[in-house]
Amino acid sequence: AVGAREGIIYLRAEYYWMMEQLNDVISDFYKRGFLGKSVAGIGGFDFDIRIQLGAGSYVCGEETALLNSMEGKRGEPRTKQFYPTEKGFLGKPTQINNVETLCAIARVVELGAEHFLKTGTELSPGTKLLSVSGDCHLPGIYEIEWGTKVSDILEWCQAVDPYYIQVSGPSGQCMSKSEFDHKISLEDIRCGGSFMIFNANRDILSILQNFTAFFKHESCGVCTPCRAGNFIVERKLKRIANGLAYPVDYEEIKQWGKIMQMTSRCGLGQAATQTLSMAIDKFPEFFAQKVDQKGEGMNKKFNIERALQPYERFKD
Repeated sequence: AVGAREGIIYLRAEYYWMMEQLNDVISDFYKRGFLGKSVAGIGGFDFDIRIQLGAGSYVCGEETALLNSMEGKRGEPRTKQFYPTEKGFLGKPTQINNVETLCAIARVVELGAEHFLKTGTELSPGTKLLSVSGDCHLPGIYEIEWGTKVSDILEWCQAVDPYYIQVSGPSGQCMSKSEFDHKISLEDIRCGGSFMIFNANRDILSILQNFTAFFKHESCGVCTPCRAGNFIVERKLKRIANGLAYPVDYEEIKQWGKIMQMTSRCGLGQAATQTLSMAIDKFPEFFAQKVDQKGEGMNKKFNIERALQPYERFKD
């Protein structure tokens, strides 16, 4: 459709185990005439595909960082002087799409636009693949129509006492029980594909600390708001976990989040504290318990019961 003659499948290093199978499929397509010269017998219609393996950086999911990685450069986002369609891979116009988008296009071509528009919602037509995991009896890949209620997904996967739901991974958004009647759609709860379920026995703070450590580790470090911001937020969460937090700590986390959102170079830094800020607002009772009510600060004595509290759930 865009007149391209070469396609590249960018495969993150974590998915190296898929490379052999993908190469086998590509080789089979060449043998059957679906790739290479005169595709499907159409003269002048030439198209080649190859696989390029990344080095593993999460930030290379950002399209300009992905282009740098493909060119053998450091995997960090570029300044937005040009769109990739204007100047992309090796300075040439480049169309970048997620693999799920290309799969959806193939179904639209095969089944027709009318069939596609009959599913989903008016503003979110079609279906969506969800990777459901966590505290449920039936985890796995689910294909749902856009507009499906969160409560329906929890019922299908036989969720166990769901308390905290995380959609779209660490950079997405969290949901409390009061939001389980919301719908997965572009108009309501946007979801990139990840759907994690946590029950009431899980420590929300430990989950959020894990997310923050992930962003700190995956930051390319090129811009100060992301590099320093994630470090500061991680220290704040450690303070909260140790029972040394004051109400102002929560406000400062939100303030740092706004700075990172407004000034970070790419989406990783911009969304790094999104879930954390949401959780503070949506689970106020949980975070209120973490505040140092007595004002003891650094003079607080060691408390064996508090130290063992995170391990209470393992008693049974």
